[in-house]
Amino acid sequence: MAIKESEAFVLMTYPLAEADKIAVLFTHHYGKIRAVARGARRPKSRFGACLEPLSEILASLFEKEGRELAVLRRCELLCSPFERAATPEGEVFLHHVAELVDAFQPPAEPHPAVYRLIRATRDTFLQGASLPALAAYFEMWMLKLGGFFASLEACAACGRAFRPEEPVWIARDGTPRCERCGGTLGGHVISAGYRPLLAEMLKRPPSEWVALPTPEEALHLHRLLTRLLRDVLERELRTKLSLGV
Repeated sequence: MAIKESEAFVLMTYPLAEADKIAVLFTHHYGKIRAVARGARRPKSRFGACLEPLSEILASLFEKEGRELAVLRRCELLCSPFERAATPEGEVFLHHVAELVDAFQPPAEPHPAVYRLIRATRDTFLQGASLPALAAYFEMWMLKLGGFFASLEACAACGRAFRPEEPVWIARDGTPRCERCGGTLGGHVISAGYRPLLAEMLKRPPSEWVALPTPEEALHLHRLLTRLLRDVLERELRTKLSLGV
């Protein structure tokens, strides 16, 4: 038996019996944990707004050896994105972020870089950033941190450095290819004009990068990265239509 405390982002919740919920949390210190929030479905629940998607909380968890689910003993709300999430677009965006974190992160494996990415994305979201641009930024970095999106500097097959004016083919495994090595294999094409934007994405925080692309460029990158995510995850994303894909 163990009691654990950690900052955590709420990814999603599911109903359990008549009064409880299962909360999927991505904790800073312990990774992804599924926990029972007893009484969370009652009108006067002690959890209040703590269990909304992408709320950041300080969670106290009780784990018992051999049990699949922990118990969320109590939590303190640290930051809520509710103000902007009150719009349909904002709500869908938060669910999109939560879905990707849940899909990429295995249980009980902490990943501080992903936690920092979620926090920076949340903060930029609250500043009123363009949602397609912010979605593209988050998608790119989730692929990068998951090991699926390599550098765009050279072909992964032949090793030749890409020229500034040539497009890059991204294979279904996320590796970059030149036209000769990847042009006949399908995948996704990044035109030469978009490569500088992606390069800047890997150098800048989201609060800076979202100001660089035009709305059309941001939407194009978001659509491209969503298609790549679909290949990597081998399934459709639940939030794709609402974000313009």
